[in-house]
Amino acid sequence: MRSITALWSVAFAGVFSLCVAPSFGFVRSRTADSCNPIFWRQSCVYIQPDSAFVPDMAGADVERIIQKSVTNWTARTTGSFFKLNYLPASDPKSVTYKDHLSVVVFRSGTKFCRPASDGSMQVCYDPSAAAVTTVSYINKKGDPDDGLIVDADIEFNAVNNQFVEIGKSLPASDGRNQTDLENTLTHELGHLMGLDHTCRLSADPACLTDDQGQPRQTCDAIDRGRLLNPAYQTIYVTSMFAIAPQKDIEKRTPKADDINGVAAVSPIANDPKVCEQPSTVATGCKCDMGNTGQPPMTALFTMGIALLATLRRRRQPS
Repeated sequence: MRSITALWSVAFAGVFSLCVAPSFGFVRSRTADSCNPIFWRQSCVYIQPDSAFVPDMAGADVERIIQKSVTNWTARTTGSFFKLNYLPASDPKSVTYKDHLSVVVFRSGTKFCRPASDGSMQVCYDPSAAAVTTVSYINKKGDPDDGLIVDADIEFNAVNNQFVEIGKSLPASDGRNQTDLENTLTHELGHLMGLDHTCRLSADPACLTDDQGQPRQTCDAIDRGRLLNPAYQTIYVTSMFAIAPQKDIEKRTPKADDINGVAAVSPIANDPKVCEQPSTVATGCKCDMGNTGQPPMTALFTMGIALLATLRRRRQPS
């Protein structure tokens, strides 16, 4: 699922070759008005989790998995200048474009919502989404900075999901979907870097096509046809495929399409060689983000893990 909304006050070891396989499925996220591809200007972004970790996992495990998810991308995207840097968990964090820091927070309670803060109202999300990535960018048609990303944050839905580490001993189910944290975060980091889903759950703008200029197929059509269509299977296994079965771990490893997509957003030849840690003072990031002149727009990207899990349950024998 993908939606665009106005912003209120703020909404991955080893050696890899520089050459990757031909790409057939990556999709870049685009601006709301001009449909320009969105992009980062600086060479890196810093990712920091809120110290209030998901109650289902030990803090040390959460931090280790976040760092592993970062490595899932950075170890493979050698054709891109853009790098993800990790900062240890700190004080409670707010989701706001003003800090130019990519925060990771877990939402618990009775509803999957971002609480009111920083002058903005409470924002509630689709409960079927395992996580939401908020990418803030300049949305000003004709401006040289149109599409420039200024911030991106990730919120996990611990209301409806019990985040776990598949492959390790799992806790007893408490009725929520048991969802692999690394799988989900690797997908969401793709959104943070400027990638959209490789399939669609609803109607698309005409300009939202893959790297071959083709419109995205529906997620259901790809799921149904992938065993007979190798091209569909290639799209289905990408980290940026929009849905996943419960306990899926396929998205932990970015595929050639995902890797080429990041290289298209931030090609290594265009490296600005500007990578500074955001300042802790109120003025925010010291990096050159461009003079926006207005609050940016926010894109919300959700990964519908719970949706497919529900469909799978319906298909199981009674």
